[in-house]
Amino acid sequence: MNAVLERARALAPELKRIKDDIHRHPELSFQEVRTTKIIKDQLLSMGMHLIDLGMETGAVAVLFGEKEGPTVALRADIDAIEQQEPAGNGVVSEEPGKMHACGHDFHTTCLLGAARMLSERRAELAGNVVFLFQPAEEVTQGAQAMLDHGLWDKLPAKPSCLFGLHNRPELPAGQIAVMEGPVMAGKSHFTITLHGVSGHGGSPHKCTDVIVAGAAVVNALQTVVSRSTDPLQSLVCSVLSIHAGTPDNFVPDVLTMTGSIRAHNAQAHRHAEERLKELTLGVSAAYGCTAQVEFHPGVPATVNSPAMTALARKAALSLVDAEQVVSPAPDMGSEDFAVFGQEVPAFFYWLGSGVPGQHNACWHNEHFRTDDEALPLGAALLAQSALEGLNR
Repeated sequence: MNAVLERARALAPELKRIKDDIHRHPELSFQEVRTTKIIKDQLLSMGMHLIDLGMETGAVAVLFGEKEGPTVALRADIDAIEQQEPAGNGVVSEEPGKMHACGHDFHTTCLLGAARMLSERRAELAGNVVFLFQPAEEVTQGAQAMLDHGLWDKLPAKPSCLFGLHNRPELPAGQIAVMEGPVMAGKSHFTITLHGVSGHGGSPHKCTDVIVAGAAVVNALQTVVSRSTDPLQSLVCSVLSIHAGTPDNFVPDVLTMTGSIRAHNAQAHRHAEERLKELTLGVSAAYGCTAQVEFHPGVPATVNSPAMTALARKAALSLVDAEQVVSPAPDMGSEDFAVFGQEVPAFFYWLGSGVPGQHNACWHNEHFRTDDEALPLGAALLAQSALEGLNR
């Protein structure tokens, strides 16, 4: 058995204890104070050098190897979401309305496990390892916040490569997804505001009804994907909220809708934004309304390069048999790990976290769970990736 994986399995009870503790006390984006303290206390106990970014949450640490070499980085996200976790027989959230429903407690624990194992190998390391515990991934703002606080400048050296992982409940525990190319989608948000003429509900001919126009806009936007995009390109264009009107007998004069566009290809993404604006303005005008369309940049797509994929595959195959290394289809969710990937060569794994042989709820579902038998493999995968990065 690989020595890193063997050590990770020996750490399994401690990893489970840490994960359960974080799971019981979930914290929302940029509010991860308790979680940050746990992380920093753990890192200090390993003899790590903490880097102060001047942020209230999140943590950065450097492990200095005793030999000269490059700097590599490992990243985990630490925040939870607003969701009520139902009572059950297992470990559940003790914070009303908050839940680790995406497994960031799992990721944090895996990275702490990797830090423990690598710190024990300090004398062997030819180079340095940076550990990034990122806040606020759920709002896709934490990575940029760390960069804005001078992350790269405050490190001894900018990393030559970066690895991260995300649990994947659709894959059974024991599998590692190593995928070249797009893994997660880029996203942007939009806000559409329609203006009409208000009036009495009994005199529709004297009004310009934004609700009718809004319904037509929603229908028209369905063609952004079905008729304006190459069917071989992955694209999602979703209206996610609509707000208009209050009294039952008034025709409102303002309607606001919000939504998002997600794509793996940047050119397809830009074209979708252009088409959304054209359709909105045209349809609104046809119904006698005026419209404003605003786009709010989100994050780029998460894309694994061929060179980083080869490095990641080598790390994965040193831990598990070839049939356990899989390449599923990419996902249309978004990850601000991609922001780091614009700055340094990066690779993003999916790690199987589903209980084999049963239905496993998806991310952000109240019944989401991780099979914590996968914790040692996650810790070993991050540690082995760092070693491959130092030795390449």
